[in-house]
Amino acid sequence: MKKDRFKDFDNEVRDLVLDFERTVLKGERQFFDVDELEIIIDYYLEVNDQQPLEKAVQYAEYLYPGNTEVRIRRAHQLMSHQQYESAVAMLQKLRREEPDNTDVAYSLGVAYGAMNQPEKAISYYEEALSDGWMPGRIYGNMAEEYYKMADYPQAIAHYEAALHYDPTDEVSIYNYYDTCSMARRLEQAATTLLDITRKDPYNRYAWYALGLTRRDMGLYEQAADALQYAVAIEKSFVDAYVALSQVQDMMGDTGLAVTTMLRALDYTEHRDRVYRTVGNLYARDGVFETAITYFRKAIDENAADAEAYAAMGMCYMERGDMPSALASVRKALNLEAALAERRGDEGNAEVYFAAALVHDAAGHFDKASECFERMLLAPNCNEGQCQGYTQFLYGHGQYDILIEFGEESLGLYPHDRFYSTYLAAAYFYTNRYNKARKTLPDVDAGYLGEICPEIVAHHLLGPLVPPPDISPEELKGW
Repeated sequence: MKKDRFKDFDNEVRDLVLDFERTVLKGERQFFDVDELEIIIDYYLEVNDQQPLEKAVQYAEYLYPGNTEVRIRRAHQLMSHQQYESAVAMLQKLRREEPDNTDVAYSLGVAYGAMNQPEKAISYYEEALSDGWMPGRIYGNMAEEYYKMADYPQAIAHYEAALHYDPTDEVSIYNYYDTCSMARRLEQAATTLLDITRKDPYNRYAWYALGLTRRDMGLYEQAADALQYAVAIEKSFVDAYVALSQVQDMMGDTGLAVTTMLRALDYTEHRDRVYRTVGNLYARDGVFETAITYFRKAIDENAADAEAYAAMGMCYMERGDMPSALASVRKALNLEAALAERRGDEGNAEVYFAAALVHDAAGHFDKASECFERMLLAPNCNEGQCQGYTQFLYGHGQYDILIEFGEESLGLYPHDRFYSTYLAAAYFYTNRYNKARKTLPDVDAGYLGEICPEIVAHHLLGPLVPPPDISPEELKGW
């Protein structure tokens, strides 16, 4: 499926860009007025197409030397190359020349935001609001800066302001949902998003975010309804198919979840993602042969799909075919190393986690440890994977490392029963009885009895372990 690069742009943009590419990029001279060149440059900035962007900016500077809007776009071109200090210097010079120019103030807000200086960014965005230009975008940008500072109430308030002015803005809707989720204000998000859908029943982004919100609230039937509205409005809305499939799976209907995912094949370039998701559903249900079939389909679509190789390795491990499992995860790790270098990040936690489990099952402790350590550095490392690492450490008697990691985790998740349970056991086995005693009120007593029966039988600590059936109210006084 060939992607239309102008799908999200109107015909004027398409015609101007194609005219520019037919002439100027081929070395010919053609007149464009400054407004037309701004549209052309903004298109290339939006799609991040650097080579024609540079030529478009150069041509605008040739035709309109010294024009403020052209100079602003040169600053944005510098930002696209992460040359933020040069961009700020150019914009500050423009600001001295035109102190009331809100376009310059807005661009300075963008620059300082990219430089991770949120307070400066917000101050310039506030200036940019003064002329009423694009308030939805500016409030959305300000909300992002507040989010960086972990000021979630202000971020939520500014996202709501952004959606007041532009309720169809996809980025603000998704970020609003994410921020409310982080701040545990899902009911507020549901109320706001539902209000948007009532005013605009064809707002697919709002229906999608409402579906995610209701899913997180455990309202699966309402979540499914919202997501079905989203795909009814836009049949090619792949993310909505993925979320709907997930909700249907949570409702216990794996067959329907698979059918929903396969419907997305007609609308996406990323068919490997669809096949991999279906494979994961079957793998989760223990239907490993079918799962492997779908993982192979994903690899046929994308030979560099490291996640599919990793997941396939897990299936082979579950079937007891360790040679195939190890071959699969080794391939996954080699692919992921190349992909991570290309992306410039620390890699995919899913790949490292699967590889760690397979190597552990094969008795390769050092290799498993290495994979877990790489997993922890990955930007998408999640709590479930961290819990898997905790269990790995405990299973191999690495109590000191577990204690260090568990204490850090409790700093993020205070009184978490999982980490408290493993910490209590690790403290016990390293003779740190006082620390174990302080941790016992937060443990899962039944689970602690399974992994460390000695602590339950201990003459001093055993009586302090709360009964497995104790109520939350009784536990407070334990």
